[in-house]
Amino acid sequence: MSSRIQLPRRKPGHGAVAILCEDERFLVIRRSAHVRAPNLLCFAGGTIEHGETPEIAIVRELHEELSLTAVAIRHVWKSRTAWGTLLEWVLVERSADSAPVANELEVAEWMWLTPEELLAKPDLLPSVPSFFVAWAKNEFTLPDRAGRPDPGWLSLPKHT
Repeated sequence: MSSRIQLPRRKPGHGAVAILCEDERFLVIRRSAHVRAPNLLCFAGGTIEHGETPEIAIVRELHEELSLTAVAIRHVWKSRTAWGTLLEWVLVERSADSAPVANELEVAEWMWLTPEELLAKPDLLPSVPSFFVAWAKNEFTLPDRAGRPDPGWLSLPKHT
């Protein structure tokens, strides 16, 4: 008889991801060393808590991670990570007088990057290339301020 205790499996999570774009650049964070998937680059976001919509969750997460005052514009896309987390991608706009300030417990740094600059980075969370592949496939549209999707992204590996 085995003395191993089997813990209940944790249900796959449900997260919200912020698509914040200005002048053909996207707001990107480097995750802190204190969170899951440490030191990787990704869009800001986090867990959708019980009773929250993706839009409410992403506004809260942007405030917690980057002290940003933002407004959710619209739900853009859904994806599922390889480990089962459902991601809700939400287009947001920040208030004109709101500038990012990293909460060091969650965010090591933030930056504005073009898709090309971001996709050239070797340390991306797998959902990032998947987002750009889906945009290139016309699975969703983004406002003109995001720029235009590059058909070359279709050859990126899609991990989600």
